[in-house]
This record gives sequence, C-alpha cells and structure tokens, in this order.
Amino acid sequence: METRQWSEPVIVLNDRLNGRHSPIRVEVFVRSLAPDTARPQQDNLIQRLQNIETKGDIESVDLYVTGGCICESTAAASTDTGQLLLNRFKRFEAWADDLGVELVGFRDRCVDSAMSMTTMTGHQFPRIAVAVFSNGDLDLVTPFVESDTQHTVAELVAVLESHSESVDERGLSA
Repeated sequence: METRQWSEPVIVLNDRLNGRHSPIRVEVFVRSLAPDTARPQQDNLIQRLQNIETKGDIESVDLYVTGGCICESTAAASTDTGQLLLNRFKRFEAWADDLGVELVGFRDRCVDSAMSMTTMTGHQFPRIAVAVFSNGDLDLVTPFVESDTQHTVAELVAVLESHSESVDERGLSA
C-alpha cells in the first residue's frame, strides 16, 4: 500500500511505527464475542493482532466487549468497565473532532426500559473497532471516514502487519 493513498492519521501512525519512538498498545472493542454474521472476520482480525503482539511488535492487545450500548445513567456505567467504555467513547469522539474525521458505527441511540418505563440515551460502539495508543496518547481509531474515504479495521491491521513484516526483514524483531 502506498502512503499517498493513506489518510493523515494512518500516515502519522506509520511514521511513528517506523521511528519506533515507543511501543504501541492496541485496544479492540467488540459488541459480542459471538456475533452472528461477523464471527469469521472478527476472529481473523483479533488473531492477526495477537500474532503481531506475540512477535513483540505490539506491546499489548486488549479486548473489550461493549454489548449493545452503554447508558450513562445505569449501574453498569458506574463499574470499572462501564467507566472505561464511556471514557473511550468520549475520547474517540474528541479524537475525530480534532482531526475533522467521522467515526463509523459509533452512535448515540435511544433505549427504552420496559422495567422503568423510561427512555435513555446509550452510546453504541461499532461491531468491531480498534484504537492504537503510544505513550498514553490516542493515535488512531478505526473505522472512520475522511474526505469520503472509509478507513477500516482491516486496513489498520494490514498497516500493523506490514510494519511488523518490514521489521522482521530488517532483522530488528525480537
């Protein structure tokens, strides 16, 4: 893949990987561990990321199950996992706003509670999303759209694999 076809966030990530300034950490967000339609693709992407981690080219790959949505006013939102998901959702939105890109599949939706007879707003993650961090900074979130071009989780994984293979070819991998 030629860098001129990549978006600005992917170019920045690629430059950071080539410079090896600091190890990167990857977070994977899935709605379900057993999705009906996307299981083979989800399993494949997670396995590919874990392979890169095993080679030592990613510091860690952390997997989070988001469920259908997370509502801020629920007891689940006050748990450690709930707080992490809410914080990530807001951080991802801020990242997209700062770069002028649009996140794909991240949305707010109304949820009706049959028990309390109320409607509340919940934050929904896409079926699968991947975020890349270095030095605690958020470098990239996929999927996103920039200038009518969608950048997918698969594209990000391919960039990470390409970098990992180039490190192997240079004999720099552990």
